[in-house]
Amino acid sequence: MQFTEAKFTSSHRRLKNRHRQGFTLLELLLVMAILVILASLSTVAVLSMQANAQNKAAFTQISMLKTQCRSFKLSTLAFPKKLDDLVALPAGMSPTTWGGPYLQDKNIPKDPWQNPYKYSAKDATNEVFITSAGKDGQHGTSDDVPGTEG
Repeated sequence: MQFTEAKFTSSHRRLKNRHRQGFTLLELLLVMAILVILASLSTVAVLSMQANAQNKAAFTQISMLKTQCRSFKLSTLAFPKKLDDLVALPAGMSPTTWGGPYLQDKNIPKDPWQNPYKYSAKDATNEVFITSAGKDGQHGTSDDVPGTEG
């Protein structure tokens, strides 16, 4: 009797395994849902890191431009009227007084979102103000990247 019972169990197991060869639709949908959730979480993390990197790049460029504006003032005794004066000889100024160009690539960089920087300076208080419009390209909105003053 044991032999027959073992034979029945063995054939029952083979029959059960034959029916269980693939995944059910529910299992496939569950795996796909998990993969979609993981992909969306990683995408959000990458976008957040990219935005943070762009803000840091803008701060770095602003700092570099302010340094060059101060160098311009040391040579000419006044801040440039516009950022272009750092790379091109301003009208009415001699090349020896100007002392430029003040940027190696002879171009004013755009912010990380490809917008021009907004510039102003006050000679009397020795302050330089340079800001980026941020991702939306509009000055005066919440995503602007201000440079530290002074």
